[in-house]
Amino acid sequence: MIMKRKLVILGAQWGDEGKGKIVDLLSENYDLAVRYQGGSNAGHTVIANGHKLILHLLPTGILHSHVTGIIAQGMVVDLEVLNQELTDLERKGVSYEGRLFISDRAHVVFPYHKLLDRLFEKHKGIGTTLRGIGPAYMFKFARKGIRLSDFEDEKRLYSLVEENVAFVNDLCEKVFCEKSSLNPEAITEESLRLYRKYKHMVTDASRIISEHGGSILFEGAQGTMLDVDMGTYPFVTSSNSSSLGLSNGTGLSPKFFSDAYFLGVAKAYTTRVGGGPFPTELKGEEGDKLRDIGGEYGSTTGRPRRCGWLDLVALRYAVKVNSLDGLIITKLDVLDSFEEIKVCVAYECEGERIDTFPASYSLLERCKPVYETLPGWLSDTKGAKDPSALPPRAKDYIRFIEDFVGVPVIMLSTGPKREEYLWLKETLHKSVSFS
Repeated sequence: MIMKRKLVILGAQWGDEGKGKIVDLLSENYDLAVRYQGGSNAGHTVIANGHKLILHLLPTGILHSHVTGIIAQGMVVDLEVLNQELTDLERKGVSYEGRLFISDRAHVVFPYHKLLDRLFEKHKGIGTTLRGIGPAYMFKFARKGIRLSDFEDEKRLYSLVEENVAFVNDLCEKVFCEKSSLNPEAITEESLRLYRKYKHMVTDASRIISEHGGSILFEGAQGTMLDVDMGTYPFVTSSNSSSLGLSNGTGLSPKFFSDAYFLGVAKAYTTRVGGGPFPTELKGEEGDKLRDIGGEYGSTTGRPRRCGWLDLVALRYAVKVNSLDGLIITKLDVLDSFEEIKVCVAYECEGERIDTFPASYSLLERCKPVYETLPGWLSDTKGAKDPSALPPRAKDYIRFIEDFVGVPVIMLSTGPKREEYLWLKETLHKSVSFS
């Protein structure tokens, strides 16, 4: 497989597409792996060497001993979660010293962000992970955020924390009618303790990326349909989880990515966690079957995922938003036992056919899927490694996806293990016949 020097991996649905395995697999061919948005609300699951690892903050590429990992400036970093993840890696024998760097411009998640997250969700929830991510970004754009670079001046850090705690305490008591026990001294002391432990990793990450002469993989978190600008607002994450987040998330000019190759990861069906419109959602027996076979439970929250047929209108929209060069389809094997498989090719609302993904929340909520039904293959694809061994109807399903969204499917993931995949393209440009 000939890989591009710069590769961007993005979620093309509502998150949970299986990016963790794909990034783990492809990062073997790269020497720098960059996470650039989101925080510990992400959960990238990898099964390698018999171990199951769930990474929330760390770039998945860090699992390869030759890869240097970057936590870039667009992320919001929970120091407690970072400490837990790195401790877990040490226990599993993965050394990261000298291979992990954190942007000094990254904002920090504090306990008062998590408190606000809980209160917001309690009063009008959208199904967040309660990790404080939204409030951390809220403080960032309200110019009340605290960055890792602020930890160098301990007196100023305490002043900033004290000011924010007073603000949150007022909100709790005067808006939410709840008492807060937040202690600025304790928060500052614990945050400084964790910061000192990893201070040697904090640096100008943008410079490292821009001056890197080797290969780079950029790892997105969540999915395009959860992008704060382009997704199903307000039921979205708090960052640009599409390719729009690359430049501001890394501190690099858009020109830096002009020669990058963009790949989207999508399931062979559709899922989402939390609230929000979901046109192809199945609430009966078929939805339960997809959830049970696919093991559709959140890696961060453990919540059952909502499941439905593949929404090609949304997927085509994600291809356009990200200017994707190709797709990687995961969990094809989950569909092995379905006699018929439906795909959404348009929406219908009050007698009108809609062929594009709408911005309006209320319109999307009223949309009904227009399905095309394809015959199932009723044959085992799990662990398949050779395109010629795929059932003919499974190949037809992949071709249908390609024709509709306008980009090739270059790889299939056929199971959760690292080695369960197959390439449908010899290189990132040249097609391989299915026959």
